[in-house]
Amino acid sequence: MDGTPVLKGQASASPRIWEDAERISPQHPGHKLVNPEVLKIQLGLGCNYTCSYCNQSSQVESMAMTKTSDAHDFLRDLDTWLKGAPTRIEFWGGEPLLYIRKLEILVPELDKRFPDAEFCMVTNGSLLTPEILDFIARYDICITVSHDGPGQYRRGEDPFDDPKRAALLKALWNERKTGERMQFSSVLTPDNSDPALLRRWFVDKLGDESVVTSLEGVVATHDDKALAGPGVWTEEQYRSLKESVASSFETGEALRIPALREKAKSFLQSIMKGTPSSSTGQKCGMDRSDHVAVDLHSNVLTCHNTGANAQHGLGSALQMEEIRLDTSTHWAFRECCSHCPVLQLCGGSCMYLEGDQFAQSCENEYQFGLGVLDGTLRRALGLKLDRIEGDVRRPARRKVISIVAHA
Repeated sequence: MDGTPVLKGQASASPRIWEDAERISPQHPGHKLVNPEVLKIQLGLGCNYTCSYCNQSSQVESMAMTKTSDAHDFLRDLDTWLKGAPTRIEFWGGEPLLYIRKLEILVPELDKRFPDAEFCMVTNGSLLTPEILDFIARYDICITVSHDGPGQYRRGEDPFDDPKRAALLKALWNERKTGERMQFSSVLTPDNSDPALLRRWFVDKLGDESVVTSLEGVVATHDDKALAGPGVWTEEQYRSLKESVASSFETGEALRIPALREKAKSFLQSIMKGTPSSSTGQKCGMDRSDHVAVDLHSNVLTCHNTGANAQHGLGSALQMEEIRLDTSTHWAFRECCSHCPVLQLCGGSCMYLEGDQFAQSCENEYQFGLGVLDGTLRRALGLKLDRIEGDVRRPARRKVISIVAHA
């Protein structure tokens, strides 16, 4: 084997189920707390982009429609059910800046009520104006700009192609970079899977070597559109993904990308401390009782990417004691996850996906995780992963489908 390590066995052949843990299934529904650490406010699922792999597009029809005036009602109702001070409040779309009038009502009032809370927002950056930049700075909102760098065409127009929008993005970066209040975040797709090249693209665009770029992760398949194209990889593309990710650890580029750095760090810590798999939560954190997502009607949601008018509406926050997170399957109840060597790097993929959508998303996460594992070993030990032995079980994936359009 030329000195290369062999990872033997499985990560967790039979995971221990905590009596009080968030193990979410119809038989073990999770609960939500009235004093959450993280409060996610869903403003609406409307967006000015039509990303080819959007994880919200299949949920738009189930979105509860809201008006600007509903922001006032939300704040009024918040006093009746929220019993603590969140440490983090996130504002979500769709594209949240489509809802700037709602934000102008919510943010100042929430800032008064929770002066110590961190405000966060993910935006595509295409709707920035000087006034919005001032608003972001005034309330010290931590900004993540979703942008795929050279693979941006899979999302939509590139704001960097418009001189005025590019200037606003650069101004936002220059103002927010102090104190690490801004980052760019990308999704790895089959033709855009090199994190080092992604980071270099943003460095060149902003002319700043210190630009913070991270990863939303590897593309998931939330609908048949994603299953028909951008979410499906060839074996060669998987090999390229794994090598690109692993080699970025060798060059040190991965250490400048928070998502990769933290994955490697937490994995090594879990190995050194012998941390059991039962302490691993879902990658999104929404299995936790102290992470709560609500819309402006105070509907509690499975997560901020879902709508309240279908299966992912869990009930009203005004009756939080009745909320049961029975719309998802925790990784501990999936056979593949319980026999996965990269579980602690993956976190179980999306907890509400099932069938083909889950199987393909799981495979993408698995291959990405292998790249991170290999890179971590290269960086820490100077050795390359040779193979993995043991009872590794993978979910069955259907044959790749294609959609052909005729004029």
